[in-house]
Amino acid sequence: MQTRSQTLGQKIKRYRLVNDIRQEDMAENMGISRATLINYEKGHTAINVDVLSRIKKHYPNFQIDDEKKSKPKIMVNNTIDFKVLASVLLLKKKYITLMTFLFALLGTSSSFFQNKAYSAEISLYPAKNDVSQGLGQFQSLAANLGMNSINSDQSFNIPDVVKSRLIASEAIQGIWKQQNGQEIDLITLWRINESSWYNNLFSRDIDSVVVVEKAIEKFNRHVKVSEDRITGLIKISTIFKDPLIAAEIANFIGNQVELYIQKENSAQSTKEKIFIIDRLSIVKKELEKSELELKEFKERNRGYEDSPELFMIYSQFFREVEVKKEVYLTLQQQLELARIEEVKKSPILHILDHAVAPIKKSSPNRKLYFIISFFLGLAISTLRVIFRY
Repeated sequence: MQTRSQTLGQKIKRYRLVNDIRQEDMAENMGISRATLINYEKGHTAINVDVLSRIKKHYPNFQIDDEKKSKPKIMVNNTIDFKVLASVLLLKKKYITLMTFLFALLGTSSSFFQNKAYSAEISLYPAKNDVSQGLGQFQSLAANLGMNSINSDQSFNIPDVVKSRLIASEAIQGIWKQQNGQEIDLITLWRINESSWYNNLFSRDIDSVVVVEKAIEKFNRHVKVSEDRITGLIKISTIFKDPLIAAEIANFIGNQVELYIQKENSAQSTKEKIFIIDRLSIVKKELEKSELELKEFKERNRGYEDSPELFMIYSQFFREVEVKKEVYLTLQQQLELARIEEVKKSPILHILDHAVAPIKKSSPNRKLYFIISFFLGLAISTLRVIFRY
């Protein structure tokens, strides 16, 4: 009994010091004097059952039993004991199951409060070089005749064109037909031009430039584009609340990209062709003038072959006519090549599949909401059980 008194006395003292309890307060709660408590702590006096019951009443978390075994640890020497872990989780399997399905229910329920969105997709495919292959024989013949082929290859980054400010601005200014038959523009659809409480509070007018910038930024978030570098297939998808608007805007973007690339790709060839035509007209006039001068000289000087001086003048006129003729022929050849190049590069992109109004919504994906919330609840409840243990 003396050994038990000493052990209990030491535990009482340790509990009092850890919890910052004064000797006078503890002695009063135990119904003894301060001196008796000191004797208990020093082990000089045995502790009876009544005193122990009063300690347990006023201090419920005080442990009297010294023979309580320690819990097995999940981590031993930085190694997980999976048997202990499994036993801990199985012991709390009802709690884990309840929390998991509660999270799954809340996550799935939250999807019903999300706005529905529909995705439409259009696919574009690079045009084959059928035209250039058909013109290959002509170009080879032109090369044999000394006509240099015009090289004006241009490449385009389709995602940059799709996300360009030019296409976004035109789409925002357009009027789109909704599924209910009404027509609306994107700024009105997104309610960007409506006054906020902040503007109403300070009586500020809505800046049209800011409205357009916000609309362009939001438009680009609703448009996605992907390009297969191997096959060259381009897919443009749009996401809107109205399925008909999603399909209309996807087709609009595809048409605009096709027209833009076709226009820009043939712009260089067209520019060269216009320059050559203008230059050809000037050289033709100069050639006609030189030929007329040569003709008039020969009519005025019938015997120019016998006069060295006249023959020299004749040679100058003749040489000038020949030079003008060579320039004229060269420009004609280059004009034909420019026309070939213009035809060869038009068109460069074809619409493979037009976008159609989707029947099923693309978001929110309730299956995905359920799966994510299910595993999130499972992870949180499992970690909580482990850390509490």
